[in-house]
Amino acid sequence: MLRWAWLAAILLAPFLRKLARSRQAGQPVVDMQGVRSRVASAREPAEMVGLVVVVAVLVCCCGALLAAGVTALLLSPQWLGGVLVAVAAACALAAVPEVRGIRRGLRARQLRLHGDDVTRELDGTPPR
Repeated sequence: MLRWAWLAAILLAPFLRKLARSRQAGQPVVDMQGVRSRVASAREPAEMVGLVVVVAVLVCCCGALLAAGVTALLLSPQWLGGVLVAVAAACALAAVPEVRGIRRGLRARQLRLHGDDVTRELDGTPPR
């Protein structure tokens, strides 16, 4: 029990010091504007990663279904191969809006970053 006490004291001491100082100065403990800006800056890349994962899964499923469908068309009941190829085509069509979303998101990010650079330049600070 004693081992954990000093570890907790070391880990909690900086937080408690910051809490006490901010209370004395009359400032809020948590900078909500900073938290909101960090969440907003992390949301955009997370959305892009999510879309990329969805596209990757759809492409893998489409490839597997297409391979199975072509094999079934050549070697076994042709109706099964046709169904598998049709399902692969449906998977490929389902990936189209996701790919467009990725392109749209990347373009919006590029325009936003360019706008930020122009704003900084007009304010007198050099762009990144």
